[in-house]
Amino acid sequence: MAFLGWFKKKKNEINVTERRTSTLQDAAVATAFAEAGEHDTARDIINDQKRGHKTILVLGRNESFSEKLASYAIGMAKRLDFDIMAVNISETPLAAPEDKREEAIETFEQKCIANSAFFNQKAAAEDIPLYHLMLVGTQDEMIEKIHNLYPGMRYVLTEPDPEIMQSDSNEVSIPVFDLSSFHGATA
Repeated sequence: MAFLGWFKKKKNEINVTERRTSTLQDAAVATAFAEAGEHDTARDIINDQKRGHKTILVLGRNESFSEKLASYAIGMAKRLDFDIMAVNISETPLAAPEDKREEAIETFEQKCIANSAFFNQKAAAEDIPLYHLMLVGTQDEMIEKIHNLYPGMRYVLTEPDPEIMQSDSNEVSIPVFDLSSFHGATA
């Protein structure tokens, strides 16, 4: 399932259209296209409906992912036979003066690429598809846009609290959120 690949946004936006139809409506439309001989169109409608269904959204902290988060995400993806969408989100480039903003975004993207290399390698070693997004904006807005784009996405993993990560405890819990009830989505 290769639904995204490498994503690079322009002008600090993701173009997302809100999902306005139900599963039943999608099935009816797909059936109509199939009956009319438009099998590819029908398949596309059904595949769009399933987009993200077997994907774990992994949110790093700014431009990096901790080893603990990456390892947990890979283990979970392997157990569930899911793909991983690793996302770095930062508001910092938006605070830069407008004439320096493009440079700040490029710096953010370069750091994200460098800091996610180990995550990509670990996922590839386990034969788990990993897609990487680098987004500039507020975390809540970006998560909602991603969820609207991939409504079947089920789980979100985030970095543990930084204070807990710095403690000597080996028992660090990774926060896991289930999106199945977010905006009425179903898994």
